Amino acid sequence: MTALPGADRGRLLPALDRSWYVDPQVFAAEQETIFAKRWMLAGRSSEIAEAGAYLTVTVADDNVIVVRKEDGSAAAMLNVCRHRGARILLDDHGVCNRVIRCPYHAWAYGFDGSLRGAPNLREWVNDDQESLGLQTVAVHEQYGCLWVNLDPGGVSWADDIGVQIDSRMGDSERIDAWELDRLQTGRRIVYDIAANWKHLIENFMECYHCTSIHPELVHVIPEFRGGVASQANGAGYGSAIGEQVAGFTVDGRAGLEPLPLVPEEDRRRYFGMTIRPTAFFNLVGDHAIIHRIAPVSVDRTTLVCDWLFAPEALAAGADIDATVELFHRVNLQDFEACERCQLGATSRTYAHHGVLVPTEHHLEGFYDEVRQAVTGA
Repeated sequence: MTALPGADRGRLLPALDRSWYVDPQVFAAEQETIFAKRWMLAGRSSEIAEAGAYLTVTVADDNVIVVRKEDGSAAAMLNVCRHRGARILLDDHGVCNRVIRCPYHAWAYGFDGSLRGAPNLREWVNDDQESLGLQTVAVHEQYGCLWVNLDPGGVSWADDIGVQIDSRMGDSERIDAWELDRLQTGRRIVYDIAANWKHLIENFMECYHCTSIHPELVHVIPEFRGGVASQANGAGYGSAIGEQVAGFTVDGRAGLEPLPLVPEEDRRRYFGMTIRPTAFFNLVGDHAIIHRIAPVSVDRTTLVCDWLFAPEALAAGADIDATVELFHRVNLQDFEACERCQLGATSRTYAHHGVLVPTEHHLEGFYDEVRQAVTGA
C-alpha cells in the first residue's frame, strides 16, 4: 500500500472489500462463524428482575429466552418447543407464571429449561423427560448485563469479553467503580440503521470523523478534534472533558452528581470501548451508556442504546435530558455516516484501497479478526 509522507505519518491499511458489506452469503457466514461462536450482549439484568421474568433475543438466526430462575440466577435456552418445534414466546419481554408453557400443545418447562409437563403424554415421555427439556444456551451475568453464547464448547466469557474490557481499562478492577450492575436505565432508544453491522464497529473505533460530523462532542471533549479516539491511546486512557465545560452534556452544562465510587481523576474523563463483536461501553463520571448491536441483514442493523444512571438520582427526578441528548445526537450523526458508507458499498466498480493508520490502527485487528473467523486467513 502507499506510504504517507513522513516516517511517522502512517500507512494505508488494506480494508475489507465491498462484498463484506453487501453480499448476503458473507453475512450468512458471519452468522455461523462469529455471532454463533462469540458472547453476545442480550440485555440488562434489570430487565428480568423477578423469577419468571424473561427477555427474548435473536442471535445468529436463533431466538433465545433469557429468564430469571427462582434462585435468582439467570438461565438461557432456545425458544423452540421440544415437541413440535414451535416458537414458545413471541414477546420481547414478559413474565411467565410458574412455568414456560408452549401455547400449541401446552408442554411446560421450568425456568431452568427442564420439561415439567406433557399433557396426555405423561406415560410416553417419562423415560425421556430429562432429555426433552429446552435446549440450553450458555449465559453469563456481569456488569449488570446478560450475555449469551450459542457455542457450548466455545471460548469462556472471561477469555472473550473479560479480556477486552480489562485490556481497554488497563486494570481488571477499574470498571468496578461504575457499579454497572447497580445503575438503572434512565432512557432507552432503539435505532434502525440501514447499514451493515461492521460499518458501526468501524465508525466507533475511530475518531478521524469527529471534527467533521460531531460538533457537540468535540466541544465537550476538545482532544477529539485531533482525530484520535480515546481507545486508540492505549489501555486505561480516558479522554478529558474540556476545562471550560461543566459536564458531558449536549451544551456542556453540568450533568449529575458523580457516581460515588468513581475516583476523582476519572470523573472528568470519557472512556469509550468497543466490545467485539457487537457492543459498545461508554463511561463518564456521572453515568454510563451501553450500545447493543443486533445485525438483522447484510444491510440493516438494529441498535439498542441504554443511558444508565445512579438509582438515587433517577428516584430524585434528576434532569437527564441534556445528558441523553449529547450521545443521541452523536448516534444519529454516526448512523447517517454509516448509511452513506452502505450506499457507497453498493458500487460495483469503486475500489476501496484502504484506511489510514495510526489514527485508525486498531481497525487492523478488527479486520483480521473478521477475516480469520470467516475465511480462516
